[in-house]
Amino acid sequence: MMFRQNKEWISASEIAEYAYCSLAWYQGRMGVRPSGHMRRDLREGKEMHRAAGTSLSRSRFLEKISGILRVAGGLLMLLSVIGWFAHE
Repeated sequence: MMFRQNKEWISASEIAEYAYCSLAWYQGRMGVRPSGHMRRDLREGKEMHRAAGTSLSRSRFLEKISGILRVAGGLLMLLSVIGWFAHE
């Protein structure tokens, strides 16, 4: 088994940065600094990430509301069945 001689450690914050945007992490790791049109692309990329985060937050909120409504619907159905049997 061969091991790399030059071991590089990756910090937890780098893992988070990679999870957020692997391209930005890679470019930073390679020493690429944005210039010219890359700055515009970077701004646009950040905006896209922000919009995706907002969409994800909204989606999680709607999932919670959906769960609450499913439980409420199940309880109403149970109550209607109990009421139906009580009047029989």
